[in-house]
Amino acid sequence: MSTTARVALWTGGGIILVLAGGYAVGYAMAGDSLPRNTVIEGVEVGGLSDAAAQQKLRDGLAEKVASPLTITAGDSSITTTPAEAGLEVDYAASIDQAGGGRSYNPLTIVHVLFGGGDLPAVVAVDETRLAAVVADMAEKVNADPADATLGYDKLEPKVTPGTTGVALQQAETADAIRAGFLHQTEIEAAATIAEPAITTAEAEAAARSLAAPAVAAPVKVAVGDHGTMTVEPEIIAATLSFTAANGDLTPSFDTKALGTKVAAKLDKLGLEEPKDARFTIKRGGKPKIVASSDGESVDPAALAQSLVAVLGASGDREATVAVTTRPAAFTTADAKAAGVKKVTGKFTTYFPGSAYRYNNIGKAAKLINGTYLAPGETFSMNATLGERTPQAGWMKGGGIANGRIDPNIYGGGISQATTTTFNAIFFAGLQDIYHKPHSLYFSRYPMGREATLDWRSVDMKFKNDSKYGVLLQAWITGRTGSQGSVTVQVWSTRTYTIKASKPVQSNFRAPGKTIYDDSDKCIPQSAMSGFDVSYNRLFYQGDKLVKKEPFRWSYNSLTPVVCGKKPAD
Repeated sequence: MSTTARVALWTGGGIILVLAGGYAVGYAMAGDSLPRNTVIEGVEVGGLSDAAAQQKLRDGLAEKVASPLTITAGDSSITTTPAEAGLEVDYAASIDQAGGGRSYNPLTIVHVLFGGGDLPAVVAVDETRLAAVVADMAEKVNADPADATLGYDKLEPKVTPGTTGVALQQAETADAIRAGFLHQTEIEAAATIAEPAITTAEAEAAARSLAAPAVAAPVKVAVGDHGTMTVEPEIIAATLSFTAANGDLTPSFDTKALGTKVAAKLDKLGLEEPKDARFTIKRGGKPKIVASSDGESVDPAALAQSLVAVLGASGDREATVAVTTRPAAFTTADAKAAGVKKVTGKFTTYFPGSAYRYNNIGKAAKLINGTYLAPGETFSMNATLGERTPQAGWMKGGGIANGRIDPNIYGGGISQATTTTFNAIFFAGLQDIYHKPHSLYFSRYPMGREATLDWRSVDMKFKNDSKYGVLLQAWITGRTGSQGSVTVQVWSTRTYTIKASKPVQSNFRAPGKTIYDDSDKCIPQSAMSGFDVSYNRLFYQGDKLVKKEPFRWSYNSLTPVVCGKKPAD
């Protein structure tokens, strides 16, 4: 081998040894560390092992990870935590993305020794929790735009400002929260803004051009050939509103309120009122229909239209409105179709012939007679008879007060009429709303099937729950000094045949010990036992029992009262 060859061999070997040595040193220096210049989310972790880098990154980001996030949309906001929003840092993945670590690859060693740079943290997102936070935000801030409104405060136009609408864009807001995590504590949500159809400026312009002139002066309205009425600004302001239509505010009257406001004015012009059909019925007779008649009226909608046409005019304002036919609310045809054809329930009771009974029971019968109930209407005995006062023609008579017989009750005896009416509607199959039997049993009434009355506390009510009209007929017979009777009949169309089961008595109670009363105000009374009674109202259609309604009542006992001193034992 030549000298030159030996020199070349030694030189090449030396270089290899040097390179090998440098590689070994670099490998040893690099170890399993991150690249020297690595910075993750502002935290310097270069040259650290994975474990040390993760801990340093965790410590460096702790405050940001725990800081509350305020998410705003316009004037609204919510505050949450990253954890509540499903956001957290994946520390292992954040370190892994930096590369480095122990390797035999010289390029990797060089990168570890001299490379690295700024990197973002890797964020893990629980999409379900993030979506829930955004949905809560949407529920809070979403709002439809509200139009500005125009009305009146007395005679002054009043504008209520409009408001813009907000619609949160949930997907875009979620993206903004993800992007803002670790960088911001206040994040602006993505939202679209919608302007109202009627802006505040437009409403204010309408106030000047429409609302103010509308109440500047009264309007004289010619009502057919009946004369003229004046509609004052106060009526206009109380019934006129401004509604949004095609982006504009237009005047519109509340026609029902307008009709009510001008009703007295129209009455003075002599418009004929419609008359409803009605039934009349005499003792022992059949129902007769008194025909309805149409009246005259002004259609409030037509009046409103005529007023709108002149509201913007200046100076004297005049309008005209036609008089139209106003049909009766209950016509002759309605009465004929009501089904008031046959007696569906009837009952008669008998009473002693005292003057107050004839007066009071007779008066009650007259007030009950001819009462008509449309389907669905409820009858009240107190409303029908009114308060029992001497001024109204009621006489004092016997009644029960505080468990004792009291002879000085105005309207005494009308429980006879009440009981008779209750039994008539009972057998007509009508709905019992409320009734209360006497606290004491009187043999002239059906056991348990009776009804008392008191103006302040006890009523008798029933409802016409059939699909037909109901007409009550009532009358009395007899004269003072002899036994009288009161009869109530129900005229309608039969739905059921009604029967009453035999009353069953139980739980008998003896009267208390005799009371002796030697005062001048003593009223004697006989002993009376108390007991319970029960029975059923039976509803038949043909021969088939279709319904059973139970009734139950408990009668008190009556303690005997003897006027005078108690005899010596």
